[in-house]
Amino acid sequence: MMRSSASPGGEAPGLGGSRRERDPRLWGGLLGRDLRRRQEAARTIRALEAERWYARQLLDALPDLQPWQRANAGEALSLLGDPRFSPPHYLSEMIYVPAGTVILGSPDYPDERPVHRVAVGGFSLAQFPVTQAAYAVFVEATGHRRPRGWSRKGPPPHLLNAPVVFVSARDAEAYCLWLSAETGFRYRLPTEAEWELAARGANSRRVYPWGDVYLPLRANAWDRQRIGRLCAVGLFPAGRGPCGHEDLAGNVWEWCSSLYWPYPYRAADGREDPGAAGEKRAMRGGSWRSRPSSVRCAARQGERPDDAFAVTGFRLARDGGHA
Repeated sequence: MMRSSASPGGEAPGLGGSRRERDPRLWGGLLGRDLRRRQEAARTIRALEAERWYARQLLDALPDLQPWQRANAGEALSLLGDPRFSPPHYLSEMIYVPAGTVILGSPDYPDERPVHRVAVGGFSLAQFPVTQAAYAVFVEATGHRRPRGWSRKGPPPHLLNAPVVFVSARDAEAYCLWLSAETGFRYRLPTEAEWELAARGANSRRVYPWGDVYLPLRANAWDRQRIGRLCAVGLFPAGRGPCGHEDLAGNVWEWCSSLYWPYPYRAADGREDPGAAGEKRAMRGGSWRSRPSSVRCAARQGERPDDAFAVTGFRLARDGGHA
């Protein structure tokens, strides 16, 4: 799982230290279109005990890469051992969202109307969706059902840092209960109002987490520069939301705790009843298969809580302040 090692002083043995230029053959293998070449390059780098150095190089290079190169870089990071995640739970940072009033909805589609204001208390939301590496710890510890596409050994090695998919809302809730017992913190799914506050900011009508205009280098979505597949988390840092959360637009739809009821949103009207049998649950953010209109902050859809999809994952929320 997500193994990383570093030499003393942070240098790269066999490569002349951290000041040595990266090997162009290995670098090309990591970023090339052929997964086998990425795997071979990663094995060579790990044999040189230089995986942390190359992983940091990949992360630093992201803003200069085209979307398809970013996806390949994400897979290379997974093979090298992504330094952004650590055992035992491979969790991302919990970022505080201050209390505020969210402008919920838009006039664009019937299920987003009416536009209205909702007061939301402060809470923490994970920087990234839950990764396959993080979910694998839960599956191994509890014997919970493995998501589709996994082998008996776990997730594909090149997708450990990608969002877990083929998980239902019920699966996500089971993970939250287990993680809460493991850590002593109360983890849960965010409500729709919380999710949109994190994506939009207080008293804002911004269309996307970064602003009002869709830009291809801000999200993994179905646009003219599309990747066309699931990718690692955090490959589009310029698409961060107002509080610093990443991937709120695209890559995977994210389950919320809220039932998919019509607006206006009222937390006390029964839509936050997690025991509601069979009613559709709200999903937010769009996915890599979604066109730009579906990765807007206000975009929402609903699916049954026991269903699981190739384009749906989830993100952790937690009551209270800073992590």
